[in-house]
Amino acid sequence: MNPSLIICTYNAPRELEFGLCGVARQSVMPHEVIIADDGSGDETRGTVERWRDRLNCPVKHVWQSDRGYRKARIVNESVRQSSGDYLLFLDGDSFPHPRWVEDHMASARPDTIQCGRRVKLGPELSPTVCIEDIEAGLLDGLSGPLIRSALKKDTLRLALGIRLPLTITRIIHPRPRRLMGVNYSVPKDVFLAVNGYDEAWTVYGHEDFDIEQRLKRAGYRFQAILNRGIVYHVYHPEREQSEEGMRLVEKVINGTHIRCESGIKGGAVFDPSC
Repeated sequence: MNPSLIICTYNAPRELEFGLCGVARQSVMPHEVIIADDGSGDETRGTVERWRDRLNCPVKHVWQSDRGYRKARIVNESVRQSSGDYLLFLDGDSFPHPRWVEDHMASARPDTIQCGRRVKLGPELSPTVCIEDIEAGLLDGLSGPLIRSALKKDTLRLALGIRLPLTITRIIHPRPRRLMGVNYSVPKDVFLAVNGYDEAWTVYGHEDFDIEQRLKRAGYRFQAILNRGIVYHVYHPEREQSEEGMRLVEKVINGTHIRCESGIKGGAVFDPSC
């Protein structure tokens, strides 16, 4: 399989740089990196340009104008422009462990969605993180800064940062986990089978739930990839869920469809200025 890595971002150039630095350290490089940019400004564009020559794989910057929350649309376009047959997803406010791609690909199956989680760097630790720390591996595993932060109950879910052998993770994490956009992977043909993300979703935080439910209805298998495929999330205040979002979630729960109408196929021709 040839993995295309899609990194979703919006006006977070510092965090995106952390993510690209993490990609540069991978034991197994992706086939390509695609930045799915939901309307960021020039600083993000500069960050992407600085890292083009530092990654040993092609880098594409897929951008659309800033017209509200439209992650579904820019992700679909990024998949359209991808050339790999397997999709890895990472949020732009996170950076991967050096063996993140290797771990996802070691567990990849033709009918399976792999769902990972994140070590949540705390509000005290996050502002102190720098590129040099990531390059030096100071945040890999159970490092001093992470342990000190976790002991102060600043960093959360530190145990997920312990990388274990695959056979052991299968024993201690047997049940599936729900899909989170920050860290998951899926065969490209599976993503296309449900017509990708529903571009009618313009409410923060629910497009992942929608595609998860449609994948489940289609009969695909979900597999936890915990204590493998490790990701570190840089702290930021959480956005509140809206009443509209809750209504849409309820509609999805009661739905029966597998393919969305406004998806990767059948929609309008992509125009980045629109």
